Amino acid sequence: MNVIRVGRGKPVLLLHGFGSRGAHWLHNVLPYSRQFEFFLPDLRGFGRSHHANLEGLDVFETYANDVQDLLNHFQLDDVILGGVSTGAYTCLTYNQIHGFERIGKYLNIEHGANSTHCPGKINGIFGAQQEDLFRTFSELLAIAKNAGDQTGYWQLPKETRIQFRDTVAQIYRIAMYRGLSQRIIDLAARYAEPLLTRYMMPVEKWQTYLNVMQAFMNGRDTRDALANIQVPTTLMMGRQSRYFSLEAQHEIAHHIPHAKVVIFDRAGHAPMVDQPIQFQREFGRFLRE
Repeated sequence: MNVIRVGRGKPVLLLHGFGSRGAHWLHNVLPYSRQFEFFLPDLRGFGRSHHANLEGLDVFETYANDVQDLLNHFQLDDVILGGVSTGAYTCLTYNQIHGFERIGKYLNIEHGANSTHCPGKINGIFGAQQEDLFRTFSELLAIAKNAGDQTGYWQLPKETRIQFRDTVAQIYRIAMYRGLSQRIIDLAARYAEPLLTRYMMPVEKWQTYLNVMQAFMNGRDTRDALANIQVPTTLMMGRQSRYFSLEAQHEIAHHIPHAKVVIFDRAGHAPMVDQPIQFQREFGRFLRE
């Protein structure tokens, strides 16, 4: 498991989202590196932890256990913990399995208590688009199973590779609120695929991305453990998010005592991209409070 360690002071552990890596936090954390020591891991399947095994494992339980191993390895307690999207779901799963006894404060960015819709509600990931996207995920999983582990990404049939590429690009695109960001993602996916797969999203084990997609399809309801979170908690949400409704995310606030809610009015699922200045201001306030 690759971990970037930077700064000195009170420990802060931050978990990235799908298709990202720990290094993407660096511009957010460097201004505070004299007061805090930041631990920025690459979750299995991503970044320099791309080759770590996920096949046949409960992805989010594995991620939660990896967090516990990281805390043990660096001998950390009273840690400030934060996560965005997949990273936030990992944090909620960590609380469900291990509890927050070693956590001093928690930041949840853009994730609800469950990734699948609950009966009678559209409150899981992707909102009304969930059924269509999950159907696409299932098609890709079937393709991956037929292709086998020995088939490399660039050896896939062109139409299959493009379907996989475009699905990942769609996940990124609907995360953004601003049209310019969405167009940049489309252009990058179409014209810079070799560069992106070399430096941004390694594809030597391209099936691992599908393992994570499968985990979201399986869902994991973490609501039963939310009331056990007694540490100061901040929930950051994008009002324009097409991943989770405000209602789905506010549900967490109903269960966690004294949870603080911060809403970014002109942001989608990635407030650090859509409203970077406001996000940085709120991120610094969270660290210092």
